[in-house]
Amino acid sequence: MVFRLTEEKDSASIKKSLDDTVHKLEQDQSSSKSWRSTTADNREQWEELKSKIKERQRALKELVHEKKSGSIGQGEFDTKFRKLQDELTELEFQVYNMRLGTDISM
Repeated sequence: MVFRLTEEKDSASIKKSLDDTVHKLEQDQSSSKSWRSTTADNREQWEELKSKIKERQRALKELVHEKKSGSIGQGEFDTKFRKLQDELTELEFQVYNMRLGTDISM
């Protein structure tokens, strides 16, 4: 019985934590203000993240062009594509962590 009460309490705290996280990600006025404040407070880190994301997106677009033109094979494309996607995912986690004030990683 004690285990069950602890389990329910843990479930309640987990649910509250998830609800708080979802609220931070919602596109309402308070979350937008909070996000603007976070980017302003961390301007250098935010600008660096944006730059890295744009760079990886350009590399991904270039990779697709190389594949379409036939200058690289399917195997090389798949390897480079996965690497770029992993890098973009890691950068997105950094953005979410900045926005949420957390330290979640892949």
